[in-house]
Amino acid sequence: MTLKTRARIGAAFALCSALAVPAKAQQEIDVTIVSGFSPAVAVVRMLKESFMPGVDERLAETGNYKINWQEAFSGTLAKPAGELEAIQTGLADMGVIPTGFHADKLPVYQIGYVTPFTTTDLVLIHKVVDGLVEEYPAFRDTWTSLNQVTLSASGIPDNYILCSSKPINSVADIEGLKVAGAGPNLRWIEPAGATGVTGSLGNFYQLVETGVVDAMLVWGESVVSLKFYEVCNNYFDASLGGVNSYVINANRQAWDRYPDEVKTAMIDAAKQFGIDIGEFAARLGAQAKDTVLENGGTVVDIDPQERIDMAMSLPNLAQEWAQALEARGVPAQAILDDYMQAMRDADQPIARQWDE
Repeated sequence: MTLKTRARIGAAFALCSALAVPAKAQQEIDVTIVSGFSPAVAVVRMLKESFMPGVDERLAETGNYKINWQEAFSGTLAKPAGELEAIQTGLADMGVIPTGFHADKLPVYQIGYVTPFTTTDLVLIHKVVDGLVEEYPAFRDTWTSLNQVTLSASGIPDNYILCSSKPINSVADIEGLKVAGAGPNLRWIEPAGATGVTGSLGNFYQLVETGVVDAMLVWGESVVSLKFYEVCNNYFDASLGGVNSYVINANRQAWDRYPDEVKTAMIDAAKQFGIDIGEFAARLGAQAKDTVLENGGTVVDIDPQERIDMAMSLPNLAQEWAQALEARGVPAQAILDDYMQAMRDADQPIARQWDE
């Protein structure tokens, strides 16, 4: 046998041996993801279009892990505002929590709700708040007693407006109206003489349709997606601004079970979700006024000076918030200063300097 022949035989044997070694089996991981809202609501739509496929795509790069998503939307596991408890108790492994419904449990996350008239850029809000979460432990400490890990903060209300069944031509027309809102944002319109009624995207339409309220405090994307213009065809753009209104969280025990590669994929996808949902809100929100007009409604933009006057008529919401948290040992004034400075640096249309 020649040297060349022996070499060929040896190479062939090595190849066969390599092929005989079984490939590493892909590990499948079941994940129940919760939201009380239906896929018609933007946050669930973007979970399905951005976050979940974003995790899948990142994991597919190595093929080591695959997520078996168990969707628990539309109130099947928790109603809107019930997501926090569902994740806390382990009924769900992860999901999106609307922070505005839990001001008592998540006070530090209310920073957007105490700084209205500041910005309409949701992507900026997402990036700034995520930066604050990284810098100030108070944000992550919030979740310790709630048995959760937070992945990223985001929002969908890019610019709150009043969608009303009655005409609103100026701030003066708000007086006497019953207005549905998420809760914390109702303080924005009460000094104008409105009566606030707490509700959610799931029942705003019905509240106006049945006459329980005259108007709703919502944003352009929701007017289009949920067809609010059918019951409140008067669109008053008060340019109240946007807020961080969601977090993507995971149950602590579920999170601890996930391999590091899965954790990284989920965090990266959650951060991209914050960008995608912000851009989605801006894209659909830009259609809102035309949609209202096309359906026989009216559109009024607030007078710039009225916007400033409306902002200055409010109590100092941000200082109230900061003082209450400072009394609990949270450096809320520094958090507020950083947030507002980031908005000034980004040249946002700030009507009131809430940190001053």
